[in-house]
Amino acid sequence: MSVASVHPASNGLGSRSQSYSSISSVEELSSYFGAEPVLSIEELRLQLNSCFTCGVSWAEDHVSLDCSECGGYSLERPCPRCDGHCRAVFKRDLTMSHACSKARWTGSCAFLPPANLQDNLDQRMRSSGMWAPSS
Repeated sequence: MSVASVHPASNGLGSRSQSYSSISSVEELSSYFGAEPVLSIEELRLQLNSCFTCGVSWAEDHVSLDCSECGGYSLERPCPRCDGHCRAVFKRDLTMSHACSKARWTGSCAFLPPANLQDNLDQRMRSSGMWAPSS
């Protein structure tokens, strides 16, 4: 197997010449790019299904009760809008949970309309004069 790499010429931006080098083996390739470990697909999946904050494995139903990224649940939880009375199961939004370091969930409550839908409905009713909140 042969892998080629392209390097810009060192004589400035005006030159269009490029130098090419050829790497003829996987060993040369790994030494060329450094010895950084590469994760397999399974290792990556295990890492993404784990808490970045405390390190527990959500895939193995482990959870830390005092960790905001875990939020007290692993990959699934009962509906947070009605405390599980509707029996809907919400799934962890892995991307947002990791990005925010706080538990984020996706799902729909079977009893209540989605929060943004309810807000839109309340706003329309207020603007039409059909509904006014009691004080």
